[in-house]
Amino acid sequence: MATLAAACGGRDADGPAPIRFLHTFSPDETELVNAMMAEHGLAVEGALVPFARGQQVIHEILHAGTDCPDLIRIDATWLPGLATYLTAPPANLVALDWTPEGLALATVPSGMLGVPQTVDGLLVVRDAASPPPASASIDDLVTAARAARSEDRRHPLGVRVDGYWLVPWLRAEHADLAPDAIAGDGATNALRSFAALFGDVAAPPPPSGAETPDELRRWSSHDVAYWITGPWQLGALHDPERVAVTAIAGAPRGGQLLVVPTCAKQGARGWALAEELTSIAAETRVAQTFSTIPTRTEALAGAPPLSRAASEALRSAQMLPRWAVTPLLFDDLNPALAAVVAKDATPEEAIEGVRRGWARLTRGGK
Repeated sequence: MATLAAACGGRDADGPAPIRFLHTFSPDETELVNAMMAEHGLAVEGALVPFARGQQVIHEILHAGTDCPDLIRIDATWLPGLATYLTAPPANLVALDWTPEGLALATVPSGMLGVPQTVDGLLVVRDAASPPPASASIDDLVTAARAARSEDRRHPLGVRVDGYWLVPWLRAEHADLAPDAIAGDGATNALRSFAALFGDVAAPPPPSGAETPDELRRWSSHDVAYWITGPWQLGALHDPERVAVTAIAGAPRGGQLLVVPTCAKQGARGWALAEELTSIAAETRVAQTFSTIPTRTEALAGAPPLSRAASEALRSAQMLPRWAVTPLLFDDLNPALAAVVAKDATPEEAIEGVRRGWARLTRGGK
């Protein structure tokens, strides 16, 4: 693992080795976490794994079992695929005041296999000057966006060409992000109606990889009135008085977990770090800085208004199907979706290719 930052808090010559922490924090988040750990005198050796390759890299490390971190921050969708390599948290952590949404993310049929660190998912960030949609349905959202269109704001709906953003459209057609849930016409219809947004009520997509800065630019320039995004973008908005948050029907809900592998050399210290990172003080400070959604009930109650509004918007959201292969489904879905948006493939052609890819991926079991 490549070291991202020097051990926080220092280490005495005769003291314990630093806690090895593998994570997917952004640079700004890493800076804040390092500062908090240093303030508490904790020696932590942080290492970054790129999110796009996170599940694969972490699985390889844990499968080898020879160079394991003491604590890992993972996406909640990775939990089923890594479950056999993880240890359950101690009773004192299990008993904390986790929110229902956070607890669900960290729980598998056998019980908790981690502790939730943040909750996220898709919601609608709305310009407060624009009226809320008549309901949370995607039809009413698109209708509201059309009503907000003008000569100066031709594409008032912000949405990303990504399979995660397609989920509300799939669910509106009684489909979902699962191989056995795209067999009918619903998935094709969802793909068609989603792709039709671009160049109409939504702007043509930017080059791949430029989505985040493009979205922030369009929000800052008031080109967007209704923006489908997640809590991960809220911290970058410097005009909170302009921001209103509402739910979108069929939204996926996810988040980040802190887990300890069975091969960790300092598992108990790994859990101690997880307890510190999910303390009321830590969660409150992170929420105040980035408008994230705390996973502790007390921290959520004292969080900034934008964090609480985002939490409320995600209460009706649903987790993605909890299969080990779920994160891998995007490898087929995302290029297929991009092809339809670019008019390089029809929805029928694209979804048929996705079905074949998902069938190969899931052959032999879920």
